[in-house]
Amino acid sequence: MNTGKAVLLSAAIVAALLGVAGGAVYLLDRRMKQEHPNLRSPPGSPAAQSGGAAESTEPTAPKCASRDEHRLAKAALAPAALALERSQRAVVRIELEPMAGDEPRASKVGGRAYWAAGRDYPRDPQGRALSLLAQIDLAAAPKMPGYPERGLLQFFIAGDDYYGAALDAADRGDRMRALARQTGFRVVYWADAASPDVATPAGAQPDRLPFDPSKPRRMRFSSDYESIGASDVGIGEALGGDPSELAAQYLRDHPGAAGSGADLSDEDLNERIADYLDRGGHKLGGHPHFTQSDPRAPGDRRVLLFQLDSDDEMMWGDSGIANFFIDPADLARADFSRVSYHWDCY
Repeated sequence: MNTGKAVLLSAAIVAALLGVAGGAVYLLDRRMKQEHPNLRSPPGSPAAQSGGAAESTEPTAPKCASRDEHRLAKAALAPAALALERSQRAVVRIELEPMAGDEPRASKVGGRAYWAAGRDYPRDPQGRALSLLAQIDLAAAPKMPGYPERGLLQFFIAGDDYYGAALDAADRGDRMRALARQTGFRVVYWADAASPDVATPAGAQPDRLPFDPSKPRRMRFSSDYESIGASDVGIGEALGGDPSELAAQYLRDHPGAAGSGADLSDEDLNERIADYLDRGGHKLGGHPHFTQSDPRAPGDRRVLLFQLDSDDEMMWGDSGIANFFIDPADLARADFSRVSYHWDCY
């Protein structure tokens, strides 16, 4: 073999090795993104402070391998990318699954509540027992800033037209104060649930509730972070402008942004942004989502305590969503007596 052929062969071998290595890196990156779609650096981390954690929001030409359905929304919101990063809050996402048998101290939706002797069971003004909506064993859930690290947190609701929420009263004055009147609902916290549980009275029938209490579902938890959502009353202040204004500016700057040769409409882009900033789902903390509007006024300091969405086994009116809000100072004291309860639907 002469020297020229040897050099060419060596170059071919090196190129092949580099190709294999590059392919391995690509596959690893793709697998990480598939397994961890919400992976991001939390606020305050070195990556977040340096801006290295933020995904690229620059518009790119469509590629066959691209599967980022939110590409255009991210591109339109690029001027507010840092603001979105700064608005992130810790959240515990909740998945629900059937329980083989009810357990009095389990984290669950529905079922029988843990209750110990010596404390009055929650009832509505007519004396009817409230139904357990949800119960959370905080020691079994991922730790959340401000939340108690242990104990049972319970949510009870009435089987009336508004599932215990004071929605009528909220329309006649201070909405959040009205929604905090715990007459048709109750939030109960047991710092210590070691005492023996006692039998509890039956609540409302399934047809009076958004779920069937006789079919409890166990909670499974996962930790994450999320930025402010599209329906949050504070999104304009957080981003330094309304998302619709950013969408309009993007369309002016990028005609034919859909990449197909057809113009992207203002309505379509705003729908994509709303979908990207959708904060629905079952969760502790994070940012709330609404089908209609946020009951809080701008500047209200209350934060989302707990949220339950509609799913195959739970229906808040017409595919609605329920939220419980709390003042951070009350949360730090484990005082749940002023929690506001709201739900809305389409």
